[in-house]
Amino acid sequence: MRATFALLIAIVAHPLHTTLTELSYGDGEVHLSVRAFGDDLRAALGGDVTDSAAARYLRSKVTLADRAGRTLPLVWCGQRRSGDVVWLCLHAPAARGAMGLQVHVDLLFERYSDQINIVQATDGVRRWTLLFTRGDPPRPVP
Repeated sequence: MRATFALLIAIVAHPLHTTLTELSYGDGEVHLSVRAFGDDLRAALGGDVTDSAAARYLRSKVTLADRAGRTLPLVWCGQRRSGDVVWLCLHAPAARGAMGLQVHVDLLFERYSDQINIVQATDGVRRWTLLFTRGDPPRPVP
């Protein structure tokens, strides 16, 4: 009983450090919707989660490259809040679709050693999940 209680306290005392990036394709663009906890983003940004600060941070931590290795320009498309969660939006041109693009999500690794970034990619029919931990290289969207 005592060990269970100690484990429960450890779990409550240690928050989960994750982000979720949903990657989809449509109309010649890749759309990225990044979900993060507001307090984690405020800590990373050193203040409020403004559009300009969030866009700058995301562009420095999220990369997409085409099949030839060329980095795609990420365009900011806003944010929305839902309770403790912030959804951040980016998109990039991708005339040949999302599959085969190289993606790297490096969010919050500078803050948390246990950070995990999940990417869920979909082509409208199938869904793939990619997992990024500190030091992981870019990965192809299957």
